[in-house]
Amino acid sequence: MKTKCSWTLIALAAMMLVLSSCSLSPNRLPSVKAGVSSDYKVTLKFASVLNLPTGADVMMNGLQVGRVESLNESKDGVDVVVGLTASRPVPADVTAIIRQNTPLGDTYLGFTLPEQPTNQGNLHDGSVIPMSRTTSPPTLEDTISVLAYFVNGGSIQKVQDTMNTLNKTLPDVKNVRRIATTVATDLNDLGENVDEIDRLLNGLNGVAKSFPESKVEIEHVFGDEGIDFFHTVGYSLVRHIATLLPSVGSVFTGGLWVTPLLNSVATAAENAAPIWPAGDKMLASGNDFISNTLKPFLKNPRVAITSVKAMGSDRQMLADSASVLRVLGVVR
Repeated sequence: MKTKCSWTLIALAAMMLVLSSCSLSPNRLPSVKAGVSSDYKVTLKFASVLNLPTGADVMMNGLQVGRVESLNESKDGVDVVVGLTASRPVPADVTAIIRQNTPLGDTYLGFTLPEQPTNQGNLHDGSVIPMSRTTSPPTLEDTISVLAYFVNGGSIQKVQDTMNTLNKTLPDVKNVRRIATTVATDLNDLGENVDEIDRLLNGLNGVAKSFPESKVEIEHVFGDEGIDFFHTVGYSLVRHIATLLPSVGSVFTGGLWVTPLLNSVATAAENAAPIWPAGDKMLASGNDFISNTLKPFLKNPRVAITSVKAMGSDRQMLADSASVLRVLGVVR
């Protein structure tokens, strides 16, 4: 009897274990992290929560402030009930978002503090965070689709082409270093001479300030009086120069006679134009005549008669003249 009772109890325990395990799911498993106390409950309204499990952590500023207790479907989306600890107050104007540290990491609920707090106090038991201050995460399909478009849409290739273009456009590393060295030297020189720059700027500032102080003089220079002065000086200067220079003055005062003179000079130059090409030959011939003919004759002036011819009765006279000249020794 004892053996039968023992087997009966064992069978009943096994049946209860099987029946209880049918209602067990991963979502009902508690978080393996160190938990916090659940002092009050707050409801957050989400459009969707994807795979957010019950027992997920609620984080704020890197610290756990509660856990997700239940997920309830509503007409607008999903109501997430969280239990928060009273030891870490949560401002009433926080925003909530469902996050994952990694694509395969645990999903958790994160509170984000506003940039400009509204001083609405802290969350309390029964508080509701509306959907306007909650952010649902994108679906995994959308994330994969975005990544696929980024990879297959040519974005990576465009980045690579851009980098190749930059590498081709920029000079060699040696030249870049040389340019950087030159720029660094110039900047150091500029930094060492800041006092000179200040002195230059102060001088320019002083010049700029002098203009308002000399406003009256400047107005006289560029006003009607200044225009009249420069007009008088220019007129007097041109008139006296025209009087001092006769040629210029005659052109201004009575230079009509210059026109016929210039025409005559132009005509003479045109007539003498054919002479100029033969000028060198004429000069050479003149030099040869003076050097080889005129100068020797002037040094020893004489005439050598080589022959005499006569016609008719003049032949006898010519013969007699030759005899006389031969006697005198003039003719050989």
